[in-house]
Amino acid sequence: MAPLTTEHRDRVVALLAGLDLPDLPAPDDLVTVGDARVALDLAWRELLTSASHRVEPDHLVLLSQVRDLDQALEREALRHRDTALDRVGDALDLVAGCRTGEELLGAAARAINELGFDRGIVSRLEDSAWVAEQVYVDRDADWAREILAAGGANPPLLDGRLPETEMVRRRVGIVVRDVQHRAADLHRAIAESSRSRSYTAAPLVIGDRVVGFLHADLYYQRRDPDEFDRRMLTAYATGLSQVTGRLAALDRLNAIAAGLGQLGNLATAPGFGSSLPAGGPTKLGDATKLGEPSRLGEPRYGETLLTGPHGETLTRREVDVLRLLAAGETNQRIARKLVVSEGTVKSHVKNILRKLGAPNRVAAARIWLDRER
Repeated sequence: MAPLTTEHRDRVVALLAGLDLPDLPAPDDLVTVGDARVALDLAWRELLTSASHRVEPDHLVLLSQVRDLDQALEREALRHRDTALDRVGDALDLVAGCRTGEELLGAAARAINELGFDRGIVSRLEDSAWVAEQVYVDRDADWAREILAAGGANPPLLDGRLPETEMVRRRVGIVVRDVQHRAADLHRAIAESSRSRSYTAAPLVIGDRVVGFLHADLYYQRRDPDEFDRRMLTAYATGLSQVTGRLAALDRLNAIAAGLGQLGNLATAPGFGSSLPAGGPTKLGDATKLGEPSRLGEPRYGETLLTGPHGETLTRREVDVLRLLAAGETNQRIARKLVVSEGTVKSHVKNILRKLGAPNRVAAARIWLDRER
């Protein structure tokens, strides 16, 4: 529901104060256009009831004022809804130009503010664990970092207890109210650090899989998200999912293009084809005999594979992981760069250590760096 403007709130408060009627809401409870219209409806009914017993001279004037103000609020609510699609478009414009996953994460959280929310969280799913990746808090970057730290520590599992499980099962957005009184079945750390009263959330879906969540609330506006807010966040999540999917596809195409470029280099390299020495390399690990060293320290074709002391050859994906590992990247950052889950990266690292006979990541990285000299 649309937030109540200061002008309309002052008009409603002034009108209600002059009526001296029972059961009307307190001024502090008038937060949204819906709150104000409910109060005016109560006032209208009370005035009609009073007029049915005894018509006072000011009854018609007051009824006319209530009607006019209610119509003004209705127009405000319609205007708010009419501009909602524009706000979703503005939010998607902020993320459309992102070229890396890290850039997209930051922009995605900030863009939630463009929708009219005060705070936003972008999360990912990792082996059924809900992990906060980026938090945006309007006016308070320090608070955003505090919430992010809380969300990243001991992430909860979606075991059916959390309402977010419903988003994974049904691919729908949710609205959760009364957060502080039901923190036991929510993400306790985020609930406590954010002090949120209520929130709405929507799933990020790529293909047929939920890969993450968007969360948003209206903390500073002091109102609960409603069905309209849920639908608006869901529309943004749908667009963001498409942007994320396209970015992942581009990363994969770039990797394919790089491989094709290496193949083209091989086709023109000395020693290719008829000039290949008789007998050739006997295994992929001997492929360094092919061609000339590439420029800028890039691996020669065939050098992208690496064979360990026991004859086990790394796959091309394992080489990608090893190269990034040697560059000092964490599992999380490797997962983002290769557009895979962190669990997949951990599995690759385990295989790399086994195949290379390396006791740890540092030793594996040294093997790669020594090879690249």
